[in-house]
Amino acid sequence: MGLKKIRPHFKGETGPIPEQMVERAMQWYKKLLPTQKELCLLHGDLHHENILRAEREPWLAIDPKGLIGETEYEVIPFLLNHLPEDGVEEVMKQRVDGLTKALSLQKERVLAWAYCHSVLSAWWFIEDFGVDGGRLVMPGVFERLLNE
Repeated sequence: MGLKKIRPHFKGETGPIPEQMVERAMQWYKKLLPTQKELCLLHGDLHHENILRAEREPWLAIDPKGLIGETEYEVIPFLLNHLPEDGVEEVMKQRVDGLTKALSLQKERVLAWAYCHSVLSAWWFIEDFGVDGGRLVMPGVFERLLNE
C-alpha cells in the first residue's frame, strides 16, 4: 500500500500530512480491505473526462486502469473531479447521496474509501512535487460526511 511509504520517506514522520490523518486512513484500509463484498473488475479512473458520448452506445468509458475491488471504490474518481472552488462540501454531499442512491452503494463504504483515496492522492502529489497542493482538504470533507 502506498501509504506505507510515507514514514520511510519522512524518517519516521508523516511530513505535511497530519499523523492522525495517515493513521485514520490506515485504520480504514485495514477495515475495508478484508470486508469487501463482491469483487469485480473496475475501470479505476472513471471520471468526467473518461466518459464520452459515443455512436455505438449512448456513452463510452475510456482510459481504464483495470482494478479489482468492490463497486463502492469505483465512484471515487468521479467524486473528486470537477469540484467548485467554493461549496465543495455541499457538492460532495450531493454527489455521494446521488451516486449511492442511484447505484445502490453503501454510503459509509464510499466515504471511507474516498477518505483513504484522498489521503493516498495527497501523498502521491507530495511524493511527486514535494508539496500537498491543497490536496489535504478532501480527507477532512469525507471525514465530516462520515460523521453526519
